Amino acid sequence: MSYISDSEPSNFEDAFGLQVWKDAMMEKYQSIIKNDVWDIVPGPKKKSVVTSKWIYKIKHAADGSIDKLKARFVARGFSQKEGIDYTETFAPEARYSTIRSIISLASTMGWKLHQMDVKTTFLSGVVEEEVYMEQPEGFVINDRETHVCKSKKALYRLKQAPRARYSRIDSYLTRLRFSKTVADDNLYYKVVDGRPLILVLYVDDLFLTGDEDMIVKCKGELAREFEMKDLGLMHYFLGLEVWQGPDETFLWA
Repeated sequence: MSYISDSEPSNFEDAFGLQVWKDAMMEKYQSIIKNDVWDIVPGPKKKSVVTSKWIYKIKHAADGSIDKLKARFVARGFSQKEGIDYTETFAPEARYSTIRSIISLASTMGWKLHQMDVKTTFLSGVVEEEVYMEQPEGFVINDRETHVCKSKKALYRLKQAPRARYSRIDSYLTRLRFSKTVADDNLYYKVVDGRPLILVLYVDDLFLTGDEDMIVKCKGELAREFEMKDLGLMHYFLGLEVWQGPDETFLWA
């Protein structure tokens, strides 16, 4: 890809001046609308309105080249009030030691590592509280400039977003007959007719290893439930560069 600048914009004004970032924001906004994340309603009289902002991230490929520009519309969670805008917030995260251990196990067993990107991870969790947010800059609806977004699903950086997201995905994986390990709540596994399948979840990334036919089937099931991108064999994950040969796997940190 060729972009005007390799630097990430620090604010909306800088991003809006570049078409590539405008396109990235439009892609995210369309995803939000497609997933029915909020209703546009008049501003509440006796409820606080959570402030919001756009943030921008350049994703790099394993060779250091630019892979994708990502724009996210996020809530300024610090403006939420505990007990009013949110209650429980905890959600477990996969341990780094778990990730390395499963990659090591896959190498030992001769299994391939497959990676998927969940495009709308936080949008998949349902918000139980009554939460209002500002409309996104650049996408304020004409004639409803004073209206706000009443959240139906969890957006990035809402205090309850990680918990809502985790509960949603955990529930679906349970329906697929995955079990969680005692050691890590983001490490899932199942065995069918002696064939193993392991899934490791990390925020908006996940990877699978084990039986190849089961991996293909699971990818299809996940893609039907969530908006996901199949990244194929793992090449780069959380700062680890991964090279998978016919009989061995190499990691570079």
